[in-house]
Amino acid sequence: MSRIKKVSRELWVGILGIAAICIVYFLINFFKGVDIFDDNDKYKIEFANIGEITNSAPVYINGCKVGNVSSIDHDFNKSKTVFVTVSIDKGLKLPEGSYAEIHNKLMGGSTINLVLGEGEGTITPGSTIEGILDAGTLGEVKKIVPQVEAMVPKVDSVLTSLNEILSNPAINKTINNIESITSLFTSTSEQINNLVGNEFQDAADKLIKLEDDLLKVSAQLNEIDFENMVGSLENSLNNIQQITTAFNSKEGTAGMLLKDTTLYCRLNDVCSTAINLLEDLKANPKRYVHFSVFGKKNDK
Repeated sequence: MSRIKKVSRELWVGILGIAAICIVYFLINFFKGVDIFDDNDKYKIEFANIGEITNSAPVYINGCKVGNVSSIDHDFNKSKTVFVTVSIDKGLKLPEGSYAEIHNKLMGGSTINLVLGEGEGTITPGSTIEGILDAGTLGEVKKIVPQVEAMVPKVDSVLTSLNEILSNPAINKTINNIESITSLFTSTSEQINNLVGNEFQDAADKLIKLEDDLLKVSAQLNEIDFENMVGSLENSLNNIQQITTAFNSKEGTAGMLLKDTTLYCRLNDVCSTAINLLEDLKANPKRYVHFSVFGKKNDK
């Protein structure tokens, strides 16, 4: 009887041990995010590099968690291929053209993001989809690091040269000279401001006086009857135009004098005759004038 009790006690201990192991396994997978009773759809993602992806890593679509990484397998026939099996919610259907991206976080860790395609059909569960590694912000920082490392020696040499320049005693003298020049400029600027202020005041007074004179002239101009003046000018212009028309026409004495050449020709002939008469008078004055002291003598 005691033997039976001993066997039953060992049996219960074994059963409790197995139950404890199962509970611990369940809790470990639960905290890892692995569902032991998982009936979700499985997809394989082919990567050349998985970064820091581990089992139970979350899988996101547009920031929403839709599954976890179930397993990671390395294809030894292809040295650069790693297959990551993901468990996706059963109600989610991946359209054709979908692919996966691995994003490396700046503070460490990686996540898988599914990018949905635009195909009309869907990918069958168990199929293999394409995966790429997106370095993200950490990758951009890694690209900048070599450039920063190349710049460090140059910055160091620049700082050394700057320290040498600042430690030179001539710098202090130069600074003192600059301070004295600045003070001189300040005093000169004040003098110029005073001078310019006085000149501006005088100029302003003159402008005010000129403005008053212009206002007076404007008032006098307003008193002038420009309408009557313009009418008189128009009448004068009409009279001048009539006179010009009369001169240009052949009617009237003025027009005939300007247009008819007969008077000019006759005057020209008279002048020529007068010149000949004067020349003959000068050459033969006795022919035209007779002088006698004792009286007139009849000529034959």
